Amino acid sequence: MPTSTNRTKWPVNGGAIAFQPGWFSGHMTAFFYVNLGLGTEPLNMSHPVVPVFQMLGPSNDNYGGSICLPQVPMPANITFEVGDNVTIQVIEVAVHGASLYSVCGTVYLSGR
Repeated sequence: MPTSTNRTKWPVNGGAIAFQPGWFSGHMTAFFYVNLGLGTEPLNMSHPVVPVFQMLGPSNDNYGGSICLPQVPMPANITFEVGDNVTIQVIEVAVHGASLYSVCGTVYLSGR
């Protein structure tokens, strides 16, 4: 799949991320990883932006809700400039071991 040219502005110091967890049954308990890939065509997504966190659902039925992280910081050990391209990746690891990889957004960093 080619790199997206439709990038969204995202604050250079971090911002909000919202996503819908796996819709399928069996995802009552899951771990989530949120990572960044740097550049226009990132070769890896190895820059975590939040600690791994867990979802504990009310049942093993389909999950119809969403998760919002209102302030996701940028990695402290990397310098970012306005106009840089980054890709946000969310990984969900379900209780039965299946992993779901999703690119939450391809963004370019803005001043706000």
